[in-house]
Amino acid sequence: MKLKTYLHDNELTQMRFIAKVKEEQDVQIPQGTLAKWINGQRIPRKQDMLTIYKATECLVEPNDFYLGD
Repeated sequence: MKLKTYLHDNELTQMRFIAKVKEEQDVQIPQGTLAKWINGQRIPRKQDMLTIYKATECLVEPNDFYLGD
């Protein structure tokens, strides 16, 4: 599942997702960085992918950043 789809399906804004990650994992994601991941302009580093994987209840997998729509 794409991160953009996860956010939409769970009615999460970027800022709410950032707050969720910070609260659950004590990891700060810059909003601009998150936007680039969502739009496919950048691919998260390994540790960031694991953070996203955990924050999305394992629905957004690392391979989802490499696979096309």
